[in-house]
Amino acid sequence: MIRSLAQARQILGVDRDQVKFWASAFRNYLGRSANPNAGQSREFTDSDMLVLMHVAMYWEDNPDIESICIRLNCEEHIDNELYRRILYEHTPILQEPSPNLDETWKGGVFLNGGGVNEYLALARSYREAADTLLDSALQSGEPRDWAYPVLFAYRHTLELYLKIIGEVQERTHSLERCVYLVERRLDQKIGTPIRNWIIELDRIDPAGTAFRFAEDEVGTLRNAEYWVDFHHLKHAMKLAFQALDEASLQMKIREI
Repeated sequence: MIRSLAQARQILGVDRDQVKFWASAFRNYLGRSANPNAGQSREFTDSDMLVLMHVAMYWEDNPDIESICIRLNCEEHIDNELYRRILYEHTPILQEPSPNLDETWKGGVFLNGGGVNEYLALARSYREAADTLLDSALQSGEPRDWAYPVLFAYRHTLELYLKIIGEVQERTHSLERCVYLVERRLDQKIGTPIRNWIIELDRIDPAGTAFRFAEDEVGTLRNAEYWVDFHHLKHAMKLAFQALDEASLQMKIREI
């Protein structure tokens, strides 16, 4: 994130002149925008702020600048948990994109109004997230604590797959309705047992709310008990998404 002089001053807890002095004295550790040409505004990157926080930490009435430089040369400031925490506490979640970031940067994501362009890419992302949740649940030894997030993630993924493949325009969360629309577009039934598994999830969660809240709005789970074997669920969902991927491929081939 790029910060102005005023923002840097607020984080560091000093006045503007002190920030300017530090920026000049330790310019070799800062980016060019921290000491810009005349007429340009000072701007500080996150890396710059870590340097300045380190300087502020060891600044005294009679500072040992050489000692501070030695610490900076050892890069003590880069992975300092305290500095990172302070920086994060002055950082919004939704930030303006930095010009220093490119497609090789792996620490976050760019959000824009374009959404996800690749066919089924969003659904597959949810599928991967669901698989990861389920694996973590099994490894934890306490899958009960993961049940609702896992089931919601898979149900939502199924809904996305079906709506994309079936080109569903209706405002519905019904998996059964989506299955019907996919089958109508494919002009064939989704095979068993995959179709049955999808319908099962729809019967206990027809509105897509059963696993989203502590209280089921529709009430389908209030007076019933079910056992869900997570090993079986993993197998079932793998087969279901393989079948839906094949159905997607069929539709793309027909369109060629």
